[in-house]
Amino acid sequence: HPNCAVYFYVFIPLQDIEEFVQSSGDDGIVVFSLGAVVKNLTTDKANLIASGLAQVPQKVLWKYSGNTPETLGSNTKLYSWIPQNDLLGHPKTRAFITHGGANGVYEAIYHGVPMVGIPVFADQYHDNQPDNMVHMKAKGAAVVVELISLTSEDLRDAINTVIDGTTYKESAMRLSRIHHDRPMSPLDEAVFWIEFTMRHKGAKHLRVQAHELTWYQYHSLHVLSFLLSVVLLLLFLLDKTCRFCFRRSCCRRNTKRKAE
Repeated sequence: HPNCAVYFYVFIPLQDIEEFVQSSGDDGIVVFSLGAVVKNLTTDKANLIASGLAQVPQKVLWKYSGNTPETLGSNTKLYSWIPQNDLLGHPKTRAFITHGGANGVYEAIYHGVPMVGIPVFADQYHDNQPDNMVHMKAKGAAVVVELISLTSEDLRDAINTVIDGTTYKESAMRLSRIHHDRPMSPLDEAVFWIEFTMRHKGAKHLRVQAHELTWYQYHSLHVLSFLLSVVLLLLFLLDKTCRFCFRRSCCRRNTKRKAE
């Protein structure tokens, strides 16, 4: 529904988020999100993470919809949703704790924010290795910790390392500069392609050929029909062959019995 987005944003406490961010002072904030899929954690793991977050001087915005951990510190606030990209672009953001999803990683690179990776599953892993975050670690822009063996001290130390260690911020900014270095801005590129399409009367030469197919070609029904026909033909021939062999066998037995 076109109005869904309007109703969604009405209930998001953006003013509350901004006030919390501004209250962080010179220490700044840490953005923490394990993505849209991980909405909850075990009680022990949530308490462990909350304990680690409570030991850092920064204010922490944690995207988490589970029960409030007992060890939650006064420097940490839980939100069921956060404007992640906007927060990563905020001047007070010092680090990003992420599961290593592609979108979050690229957003952090774009804004030059060092990361603490806590890989969970899916695109974060390749050959049992935290693939996305391994690349960021190799580039010097992230520290990786394992969720299964994570302790509150591990999380605290990882956050302090990427914030206090200037090399992580420098590496993140270097990746950001590379990411921003392009022939033209995204806005200029969008304008170019719109004008290109107008100049060439819809740019039909760029039209995907799938639009020229009939409905049965688009769904490959003619191919499926051919394959099905071949299978049915083979079954028919097999049936006829078996019947023929069976009749010949019966005829031979009958002839033999008459001869006896």
